[in-house]
This record gives sequence, structure tokens and C-alpha cells, in this order.
Amino acid sequence: MQLKSESELICLLGEKRYILSVILSFLNEVDGTCALITHKAWSKNILPIFHVPHHLLVQNGIEDDEWQRSNNGTNERRLRKQRHRFIPLPIQCPVVLLDRLNTTRLKKRIDYKAKTDYMDVVYPSSMSTDEIAWYEWTKARQDFATGMTKFDKNFFQNDAHLQLLRYRTSPYLFKNNVIPKGCSVPPKILGGATVLASYPRSGNTLLRTLLERTTSIITGSDTRPDRTLSKALSTLHSLVGEGITNQKQTPVIKTHFPERKGYMMYNASRVILLVRNPYDAIDSYWNMCCTNTHTESVVEEVYDKFREKFRDLAQAEMGTWSAFHKYWLERCNTTLQIDDESSNKPQILLIRFEDLVQNTQTTMEEVIHFMTEEDLTARQTSELHPFWKMRIRCALGIMDDKSSSKDLSSTEKNSSSSNNCIDTSKLGSYTPRSLTSSDKQSQQTKEKKPSSIGKSIGKGRYSDVDLQNMHTIAKNKGNLQHHEKGEVQILRLLGYDIKANKFPSNFANEEKEQSWDFIYAKPTSKEVSVVRVNQGPELRPTGSPYGRAMTRWRRSHTNEDTEPFPIKSK
Repeated sequence: MQLKSESELICLLGEKRYILSVILSFLNEVDGTCALITHKAWSKNILPIFHVPHHLLVQNGIEDDEWQRSNNGTNERRLRKQRHRFIPLPIQCPVVLLDRLNTTRLKKRIDYKAKTDYMDVVYPSSMSTDEIAWYEWTKARQDFATGMTKFDKNFFQNDAHLQLLRYRTSPYLFKNNVIPKGCSVPPKILGGATVLASYPRSGNTLLRTLLERTTSIITGSDTRPDRTLSKALSTLHSLVGEGITNQKQTPVIKTHFPERKGYMMYNASRVILLVRNPYDAIDSYWNMCCTNTHTESVVEEVYDKFREKFRDLAQAEMGTWSAFHKYWLERCNTTLQIDDESSNKPQILLIRFEDLVQNTQTTMEEVIHFMTEEDLTARQTSELHPFWKMRIRCALGIMDDKSSSKDLSSTEKNSSSSNNCIDTSKLGSYTPRSLTSSDKQSQQTKEKKPSSIGKSIGKGRYSDVDLQNMHTIAKNKGNLQHHEKGEVQILRLLGYDIKANKFPSNFANEEKEQSWDFIYAKPTSKEVSVVRVNQGPELRPTGSPYGRAMTRWRRSHTNEDTEPFPIKSK
């Protein structure tokens, strides 16, 4: 075994396809080295090698007896504490999870073909799952560029949930895939990492799912993969990129920083700020803390029993929600700056969860355009490439049989607004807790505004006094400064002010409300700017009872989760 330099935090040992992983942490006050052992038997032989006495009698590299002689003849000893933690964690290897996911999808293709003759070929033979994923992707780009794409018998295009996923870096077989000259080459995703920043429960899982279906590349996350919620996403909801922050493996990395720190620092070239109204986001955050799941909700009796706790959490988290979005808007290249160095900061795209649900196709086009076109002016004046429009429509399951790569632009322009509203029932096993039976009925009848927007207000989660206090907190914690408009209130900017914007009724309008175009600043330099993610303090003060301390609160009231809070039936 050979460890890498101390500057590199992780050293991967063993075969990548072993399911059980063991984390070995070798930490002290000065530096740290971490090794990932993926063979269970190895841990029994390797861990004892690193067994070092708890205290070492050394000082600045001088041996103990020599140091004592030079210490003015005294017998004082200064002990330098060393910490050595050996932590076995049952972490699923992301490579194994991706292979397992793709194998499951291939099995579903076989079952589908056995029931119908709609599909001609299940998958190419004599290839591994990652090679199949890259083969199908490169073939889709080639067919579209050469005008050979057909949708009437193309199983893979019409069923995006069965497309194989891949890493960003291709196998050697597909690196030099050439498209004939003279063809309109679909633009590739820009280099570097795009960070998907959002306050918890703001729809990042939904957006990640849509991005994976559109690009066929897994999305990453800077949360620890051994945590319960992360394991649920990777094993139950097909998001196998939990814990991946390497931009060579994934172009999009989810983060909740600075609401809470991820487990590793990394650089990001672009920022997608996903925003959801604070009333529903905080209510969903409460349910996540109470159930330790992404999809379950507690019954009304729990709200009644802990009414004061919920009220205190809502007001505290309103400050966190406001400061979170203020942090990213000031950290990136916007006109909402407190200095004149905005041009040296990365570009940002502001996306609302409500628009993602109501105008899914249009919103996804903005996201993909942001990830494939670096120039702000070009994004504002030109349309997204037809190939990516086709991929988005396929991901949403709204591709009609008559469409082709040549007439896609015209069909896209004439698409009805009903096709622009997302059908969450087709996005896999993750059904959001905010989607009620009335929402499903509204989707079937193609209603414009799902009733889940502002549902927490309609259910009376907050009193009038609570809402007034939350608005005051947002004004104190999240207000921004614009060089022409002066003070910009965060709730009004995003359309969430109950009085000024008449939220949530304002989302029933036919036209999308876009009121923040003025925040985007044009870069004055072509130099690539990056932002360091997970560097700096968290927003919540140390000892806050509304962050990770909510886990201890839940366990104290559920007998260590053996008697969980009652949840609503589906």
C-alpha cells in the first residue's frame, strides 16, 4: 500500500467494484490523510499498521530524550495529542451503484420488449454498461447532426427513465467520435463544475433528475454519502452520484452551502441558484427533520403538539433562507454587489422551483443554455440548439411521433402550455411530499397552477403574526443593494412577498413573471472565474437548535427513532 501526498485527502485502495467500503481516517492537529479501503478483508490487515500511541513525546521533530536535555535541565514534558480514528462505514461505491442502476434499466428494457414489439433493439451486445451508455449518447448526437433521427420507433428517446447514465469522462472507445463536416454539431456542456445551490427542500432532487435524463450524465453532491438521506437518494431514487465532487466525473454538483457545509471543498465555474418560496420550503424542511426522509410528512397532531417548536424554527429558518440567497447573489457576477469586483466572479442563473414545475420545458431550456453557452449576450439573443430542445422534450416525455430533428424548432414553438407542465409521476420513484391528490388531478386536467404552491399558507401553518415576523426577518437578513434601484427586498425580487406580490395567487398568471433580469451583470473579462464551495463558516450560529441538532431533538422525542412520529398515509 502506498499513500499519496498529504495534500491529497483521499487515496483509493483496492478494486472499485466491491460493494462494502471502509473509511480510514488518519487525523491530527497539523495535517490529515484519508484512505478509502474497498476490500473488507483488507481492513483487518491494514488498520493495525496505523496504530500509534495516543501521545507522542516529540517536539518540533526532536527526540524525547534529546529534547529533555535541552529543556534547561527540567523534567517537564509537553505532550502533543494525536488523533487516529478508524471508522468502518457501509458506503456504497458510486461505480457499483451506477452499474447496478444501468443493469436494472437494461432488464426493464428486456421485459418491455417481451411485452411489445415497439422496440427493435434492446441494447448493443459485447459492451459494458458504461460503454453502452456512451455508445447510445454518441449515436444520438451523430444521428441528430446527420438528420437521421427518427422518433416513431425509437424506444430510448420516448422512455427517458430507461436511458443508461454515464460519467462525464468517456471510455477510450468513444473519445474520438467524429461528426461529419458541414453538420450542425450540438454544443457540449461547458468545462468545469456547475454548482446547484439551494436551500434544503427547494427542488434540487427534481432538477437533478431532469438534468440526468437530458444529458445522461450523473449529477454529484457534496453531502456525505454515508448519511441516511444521501443513502436513500442513491439507493432508492437513482441519484447514484451522492458524494461525488470531481468535475471530471460530473458537470453538476449539488450543495446546500452555506446553510451547511459539505464534506469537501471544490471549485465551481458557474452557479445555478434554485429558489423555492420559504413558506413551503421551511414546512418541508420541518417534515424532513421529523421523519428523516425526503417523502414522508407528519400528521397534524405533531404540528399541534410542537406548535411553539415549529414557530420558532420557521422564524429562525426564515433568516437562514434569506441569508442563503443573499450570499450567492453577492458572491457571483451580479449587479447586487457591495464592491466593484463583480466581473471577477462566476456567472449565476436564478431559477425558481415554481417555474420549474409550471413551465418545465422553458425552464430546462434556460438551464441547459446556461450550461452550454458561456456568453451572456448569446444566451439572451439566441435560441438553444435544437438537439438540446429534443433532449429536454424526451426527458419530459412530451416528444410527439411526428417530430424530427429538422422540424423540431417549429414544433417546439407550437407546443401547448399543457406540455410545459411537468408530470412528476414520470420522474421515477421520488414523489414529492408536496404533491397531493388534488395536484395529480390538476396535472391530468392540465391546470396551470398546481395547488401545492403556497400550500403551507393555505393549511394555516403560519398565523398572520408569524408571516409578518417572517417578512421582517427577511428584510433584515436578506435585503440587497443595487447601484440604480437602491435597496432590493429579497422576497419582492423573487415574487414571494404576500402583500406586494400577492403570493401565491401571482403564480396563477398565464405569463411567467420574470422580474430579476436586471441582476445579471455582463462579464468584462474572459478569464475563467471560480468560486470556492464549502469554504467559510455556516450561516447558522454554533449551537443552533434548528440545523443538524434537529436530529437529536427528533431522537429525544421518538425514543431514538424506535417510536417515530406518525406520518400521513399516501
